[in-house]
Amino acid sequence: MKRSTRNLSLLLIITAAAAWFYQDTLVGFWHQTTGTPAAQAPTDGAVNKGGDARKDGKGGKGDKAETGGRPGGRFGGPTAVGVVTVALADLPTTLEATGSIIALQSVPLRAQVNALIKRVAVKEGQNVRAGTLLFVLDDRSVQADLSKAQAQAARSKASLADLQRQLTRAQDLLKKNFVASSAVDTAASQVEAQKGQVTADEAAVKAQQIQRSLYQIRAPFSGRIGAIDVSAGALVASGANATPLTTLTQFNPIGVRFSLPESAISQVASAGINRPVTVTLGSNALGTDTKPHQGKLTLIDNAINPNTGMLTLKATLPNKGNALWPGQFVNVSLDIGTLAQVAVIPQAAVVIGEQGTSVFVVGAENKAQVKRIQVRQALGERVAVSGLADGDQVVVDGRANVKPGGVLRVAGARSKE
Repeated sequence: MKRSTRNLSLLLIITAAAAWFYQDTLVGFWHQTTGTPAAQAPTDGAVNKGGDARKDGKGGKGDKAETGGRPGGRFGGPTAVGVVTVALADLPTTLEATGSIIALQSVPLRAQVNALIKRVAVKEGQNVRAGTLLFVLDDRSVQADLSKAQAQAARSKASLADLQRQLTRAQDLLKKNFVASSAVDTAASQVEAQKGQVTADEAAVKAQQIQRSLYQIRAPFSGRIGAIDVSAGALVASGANATPLTTLTQFNPIGVRFSLPESAISQVASAGINRPVTVTLGSNALGTDTKPHQGKLTLIDNAINPNTGMLTLKATLPNKGNALWPGQFVNVSLDIGTLAQVAVIPQAAVVIGEQGTSVFVVGAENKAQVKRIQVRQALGERVAVSGLADGDQVVVDGRANVKPGGVLRVAGARSKE
């Protein structure tokens, strides 16, 4: 009889415990599904995990420890989130790229005639101005031809002067009826013919002068002389395949070539040319000139490179001290304007969905509100967006647990971005 009594008591205890666990689990699941606050749950007389029985439905320390850390709480409480407060401001925007310094002009200098070098009038590495004499070739034969042409021109001019005097005399005699009018006409024709001869002889002189100028090689533009591989007495040949005498490279102003992805085409095209460009040397070696060099955008290429998907751009900048040299790798920053009154927020706050791009903000009664935004500029881990108001609290931490209209509990606010 005693054994039966003990078995019956044990069965009643197990049944009561199972009933309590089933009720507690079912109520918690119902509140998590429907979103009903825990304070409204019918938990009068329920025993919490800490052992405290409360008729007002509020759990003790044990219940608080269990629900803490769950999104929305075990019984549908507010979702803890971290926010950032929006501060609208004008944002200067730039596009960053790497590029290389290029010479705006660089030409190999070759002779246009076959001749001996008479004199080298320039030194290697010398900076020269446009028109500076660089090389003098042996021009004795062309000088003789020039002297001959000049003598012929002088003779033609003397003959023209004599014919003009004869024409004047004939015109005077015609007035006195000493000669026929045909004699005057003949003299006039001879004068006109001689004028043509003088013009031809003067043109021959100019041709010889041009030919002679080919024996003096001058700088076509201001720049820096490269290596000189010839010396006085060397025979040089003409033609595109001939060995260059030297190379002339323009240093001031100088250019920079860089590329941007095709995603930046709309921004670059809207900004247009003449936008400010800042160039700094890409080397981190000690002693490298790291100061920025300012220039302007001069070229936006008219096609995308199909192999790289990149758009080529060029800029021009002053280089008075020859701090920049062709071939150097540089960092380029292109200023494309200012975004007016935009908000800068972390990328983690942005929600991309079928309806577009949006963020969650803390609305009235601390409820989650969806706000549509437009991303204006990517800034690494942040983005500049429009569509927000000054002072909006944008949800960043815990965003994955937020639902539209859900109650939020701001656990911590970041500083304004």
